[in-house]
Amino acid sequence: MSAVILYNFIYQYIIEMNNKSRKVTRKRQSNHYKSKRRTKTLKGGKKPEKVKKPEKVKKIVKIFQQYPDIFPSGYFRFLPATIEKHLKNKTLRYTNGVVLTWTNYKKTVRKTPKCVMKPGDVKINQLVNKNQGNGMAKKVFLSFMKKREKKTVWLEVRSDNKRAIRFYNKNGFRKVCETKFGDIKGVLMKRSCR
Repeated sequence: MSAVILYNFIYQYIIEMNNKSRKVTRKRQSNHYKSKRRTKTLKGGKKPEKVKKPEKVKKIVKIFQQYPDIFPSGYFRFLPATIEKHLKNKTLRYTNGVVLTWTNYKKTVRKTPKCVMKPGDVKINQLVNKNQGNGMAKKVFLSFMKKREKKTVWLEVRSDNKRAIRFYNKNGFRKVCETKFGDIKGVLMKRSCR
């Protein structure tokens, strides 16, 4: 009989210890969770306000929305995040209603055997003017290109955007290969370093 009592005592002790360790574990987990949820407090004990999308991003998106024939509706799904990323990386110029974004390549990217972007090359992602035909896009574009005279600059444009293709041809770009934006045909153009 004493063996049964000893067995019950040990069994109760083990259960009690497991319950204590669970409580400690739960407590640690809840403290860990609480520490992740804490927000920074500003001087004077005030909590910071929630960050709204910058007005600049909203203005830029509206400029793109002026051209639904060039930028399809699905394009706007990720545009605000893309613009915020360009602002953070300082690869966006927004001057006088003109938006210019670009990418500085750090790795080699092969689109086709003819189209190989090397480290140090620059690719213009977007060039959009709020007031088309006022000459501001050309000024912003030429000043951008002047600062990158010694770099190879690439850009992609829709093949049905003849006005843009003429503009880029006048400024030293040549068609290198064809590309696609989903189902839309495009052209990859290049201006070699001088």
